[in-house]
Amino acid sequence: MLAVGFDFDHTLGIDNKLERRVALQMLEELAGTQAVAYDPAEAEGAVDEMLHQSRSGGLPLETALAGFFDRFVELGDRAPEVSEQFEQRVVALAPELVEALPGLHDMLAELQKNGVPYAILTNGWSPLQEEKARIVGFEGPVFVSERIGVRKPSREAFEFLAKHFGAPPAAVLYVGDDPALDCAAARAAGMKSVWFDWEGRSYPQELEAPNFVIHSLSELPALLQGQD
Repeated sequence: MLAVGFDFDHTLGIDNKLERRVALQMLEELAGTQAVAYDPAEAEGAVDEMLHQSRSGGLPLETALAGFFDRFVELGDRAPEVSEQFEQRVVALAPELVEALPGLHDMLAELQKNGVPYAILTNGWSPLQEEKARIVGFEGPVFVSERIGVRKPSREAFEFLAKHFGAPPAAVLYVGDDPALDCAAARAAGMKSVWFDWEGRSYPQELEAPNFVIHSLSELPALLQGQD
């Protein structure tokens, strides 16, 4: 029987730009207290760059946040305080914005019924990613890059997941929406990759193709039965 690893964001759930919203709101508040004018469009571009650096580039969240805010306001020695406040506000707002993707609960119930072990392996910071999983009703293990010390697309991240299952990488299917961080990286680590293409995107031709493609979570249990 195969084991299944999942990405979280845009695979099991969406957060409706949770971190982006909080960062922009905090910038507006900080700028107001310092009577600083800034270009909202520039701020939106900067926050997207900051989040990309944090999620995909491995830049620590506190470092990425400080760089973003310092671009528009003076933080001085308040950077750690602002980072802590950001994290608290994001986690507090998460229940209002995080949503499970359609079919998640039925899919997980099928995996449980069939005795298929599963877990989340996601880039991001704790406790946010664990809280997102809790909100959507995911009750399996949640491995977050910040907590385990390795991040996708590194081979070590996927090896960590395989070790958790006590299985060779070839016995693990990894499901994700990101062609590079999820699919190509899982294949490079020896796993079978499942591209969850629910947003109708094109798969980059320069990357190794996934083993399987699904367009809804409800397709996964049947795919797994075909791999027994």
